Amino acid sequence: MGAGSVSDEFIVTCPYCGEAVEISVETDVNGSFVQDCEVCCNPWTVRGSGRGDGRTVHVARADDSE
Repeated sequence: MGAGSVSDEFIVTCPYCGEAVEISVETDVNGSFVQDCEVCCNPWTVRGSGRGDGRTVHVARADDSE
């Protein structure tokens, strides 16, 4: 993989509607950002961490509810 900003695709499960959704997270993103679910439009907090094959992405409700 060359240098530059390359997207990684991840399948996540929406914490609101339970649908599996594919999202793109840039490889250089470590930390969190807010993104809306493509299915139900509720806001997620997306957290990216790690590098390379050890990279993980986790989504949670942006309103901190269960």
